[in-house]
Amino acid sequence: NTISLDSYMNNFYTLILIMGVVFELPLVFWLLSSLGLIYRSFFRKYRKQAVVGSMVLAAIITPSGDPFSLIIVTIPLYMLWEISAFVVKKDPPEEIEEEDLPTVFE
Repeated sequence: NTISLDSYMNNFYTLILIMGVVFELPLVFWLLSSLGLIYRSFFRKYRKQAVVGSMVLAAIITPSGDPFSLIIVTIPLYMLWEISAFVVKKDPPEEIEEEDLPTVFE
């Protein structure tokens, strides 16, 4: 029942790589927000799904099946979701009236 050092290190490196990518999520959501593709209402609407998604992703990431590891990975994943909700723009802009738009021939 012993684990070889090579197997342990492969699991460790995989976990570190995946978590490193996941920790970039607030930056990705900020960029999408800056481009006007995502708003804070998205995070409010899908908060429950984010909890379940964090648990599913944590179950895939963790090398063992124990609940302690699952919770230890789920909490940072969900906190990254909430941090992302904090860094995006507050609300979508109000509808712009057509007469306020600039025209090419002005």
